[in-house]
Amino acid sequence: MAKDADTRLDARQAAATVVGRQSRFEGSLTGAGAVRIEGALKGSVTLEAACEVAEGASVEADLHGTVVRVAGTVTGNVSASKLVELLATAVVKGDVSGPALHVVEGAKLEGRVEMRSPEGAAAGTPKSR
Repeated sequence: MAKDADTRLDARQAAATVVGRQSRFEGSLTGAGAVRIEGALKGSVTLEAACEVAEGASVEADLHGTVVRVAGTVTGNVSASKLVELLATAVVKGDVSGPALHVVEGAKLEGRVEMRSPEGAAAGTPKSR
């Protein structure tokens, strides 16, 4: 199995932190464990792990993780040190950056895309608009 495929599977397995469907979170979320957002989040997310925005979730934040997988709605910049994945139900209003991008037909993106080497992507989130 390809390394990128393994990374995507890791993002879907068990998340260390889950923001549940009926939950709202405001503030900065940082850490080394994976996060799955199913509810609403406003603020910022900076992880040294995978971040998944589930279908139906609403995020108003800049997101950064090793792998960022979006199936819900994100208003903010999205960056990853390995892979950004936009699924068919994704709606992203913000810039996307990372060394690899996978977009499934049906995903909506209103913003710029910046592809950069893994070293550059590890430096952090994309520049503000």
